[in-house]
Amino acid sequence: MQTRGASFKEDIKTMTKDFKLTDEKIKDIVKFCDAIYDRSRELQVKDYILDRSRTGKEINLQGMGAEIWYKEKHGLPYNLDATLDAGPRSYKKDVDCVRDGFKLEVKQTSYPTGCLFIASVDHYNRPRKLISDMYVLIIGNFPNYSNDLHISDVTLTNKYFDKTSNALCPTMHPKIGKFGYHVEQDEMYETFEEAVKSDGRTTKRNAPALS
Repeated sequence: MQTRGASFKEDIKTMTKDFKLTDEKIKDIVKFCDAIYDRSRELQVKDYILDRSRTGKEINLQGMGAEIWYKEKHGLPYNLDATLDAGPRSYKKDVDCVRDGFKLEVKQTSYPTGCLFIASVDHYNRPRKLISDMYVLIIGNFPNYSNDLHISDVTLTNKYFDKTSNALCPTMHPKIGKFGYHVEQDEMYETFEEAVKSDGRTTKRNAPALS
């Protein structure tokens, strides 16, 4: 059954960085995320772990929990009854979130000053395409996320587009030690609306995905 976030009827301007999930919602989210993680292992999906200090299940909860927190905060629909019967999740076919017609990819960092990082290759070491219209960084740990920041695909790709090669050129992140597309928090926008306005666009992108 599809649910809308608790804030659906509220004016977006009243949102604060202190948005909290209810205790009941937290339990439902943990149950859902753990079920998805266990089913993924049954389907032999590769467990992609960058932070070896945490388990795959914990990393999955932080990431998926961030998606649901964002949808709850901004009154966007989601489904805690979803399964993987149609196959494993993939960034190419499964959109984290849709807002006003824009496809959003949601990332999470546990570090207060952590950056948005999108690896240049997928879990199977294949080149990764930037196919979303907007990228969102959720800051904090489940269930107490503190803020969400936004950057449009136009702003992100402009940073990494090399005119000489006519291609996107990801760079090595000095702390993560991997190649990818990364932006600091002060390069992002506090609101979705500001991020859209930053590139002068008012409708979702229809151009082919960049790689």
